[in-house]
Amino acid sequence: MSDQSGFTDGALSDVRVVEFAQALAIPYCGKLLGDMGADVVKVEPPRGDTYRLQSRSPVKHEGKDFAIANRGKRSICLDFSKPDAAAVIEALARWADVVLVSMKGSDLPRYGLDYDTIRSYNEEIVFLHNSPYGSEGELAEMGGYDVVAMGLSGMSSLLADADAAGDAPVMVRPALADMVTGMLSCLAVVTAIRHRDRTGEGQRVETSLFHTSLGLLSNMFYRYEAYDREPMAAFAEKLARLRQAGAGFEQQKRAMREEFAVDPPGNIYFRHYRTSDGFVSVGCLTPVLNQKLRDALGVEDPRRAEGFEVGTPAARVALDEFMAEAERIVATRTTDDWLATLRAVGVPCANVNFPHEIFDDPQARANGYIEDLVHPVHGAYQTVSSPLKMDATPLRHHGPSPALGAHTDAVLRELGFDERTVESLRESAVVGRFDEAQATH
Repeated sequence: MSDQSGFTDGALSDVRVVEFAQALAIPYCGKLLGDMGADVVKVEPPRGDTYRLQSRSPVKHEGKDFAIANRGKRSICLDFSKPDAAAVIEALARWADVVLVSMKGSDLPRYGLDYDTIRSYNEEIVFLHNSPYGSEGELAEMGGYDVVAMGLSGMSSLLADADAAGDAPVMVRPALADMVTGMLSCLAVVTAIRHRDRTGEGQRVETSLFHTSLGLLSNMFYRYEAYDREPMAAFAEKLARLRQAGAGFEQQKRAMREEFAVDPPGNIYFRHYRTSDGFVSVGCLTPVLNQKLRDALGVEDPRRAEGFEVGTPAARVALDEFMAEAERIVATRTTDDWLATLRAVGVPCANVNFPHEIFDDPQARANGYIEDLVHPVHGAYQTVSSPLKMDATPLRHHGPSPALGAHTDAVLRELGFDERTVESLRESAVVGRFDEAQATH
């Protein structure tokens, strides 16, 4: 690896990554690879990654969200539409061990970023393509966004709240499809590197926002032919009737949750509660833990009584009253009181944090889950550290996110371009920031 990169530690310290991607999913993959020690060169269009321009940033080209997903990388600006860009792409492919791409499949050959072209330059390349909804089917060429993938997968029907009128689902946040796709993409790349190191064989790897979203639902939704097909068909008819009658999202979601027992009756054991001053979560999934919680609350589960018949109207009333009783009891004391009481008897529990509270959460701080960094424009900030811990090759950040195109000249020189060629590429606006290109032309 070139001494200019400065990446000298981590399990991937000898790995070079080129990232052709914007926004969040694959840039987050690149960030994780960088935290593992890889030298990640982010290739941006002359205007920059659109994530740089998010409205929450007070500084142009320095989006706060962008800084989180792109720390520790190097940035070059390249206009793919220029014919001379092909030489730069070829040089990057020959230099790299890994190429990360997130574009519509039809754009890849147009810019010389398809697997066959990249592999012709480097047979051992690990090539990851994020195809948002999969590389086949009628949506294969549609622009990829987290909100669309989560809606398509059914995740939004489970997680989204209804709007004020109860008519439509509001957007789910955090961006689960994006973030988890980034994590799975990182896993796929590392696995492919392992295979290449054993065999010398590179390969194409594909991830998908849609597939990730489906995977996140897989512990809840499945269809066994002997048990599930008929109930699902019956609910499909019910849902069609609700929609025809003009039912809003809230009503449709409630029907779905009841049909598939998403909120099972009598659930006092695995849920969130309101306390007198906040909220507390409890998790009890064993008979022993269930008994400990009942003892702490001073309640008796009607299902344990002799003669209780599940599924009857009387049973549903009893379970609803049981749950309401537990809720009333928890609401009489503070969160801290309940945490002390429940933890004393071994019930897994925690307070419910709002996102801003996590930065000072003692458990997060004790484990190094929150780290303090300094950005050259935004100053000091805190963010979540990489969600992996390794003793021999710890993950760490390698500096803040790069300024737009800050490493263009340095990377081109590492690739073997001489000063005259670099200057020519700049003059023809093949490389360089948009504002520089405007000044030149």
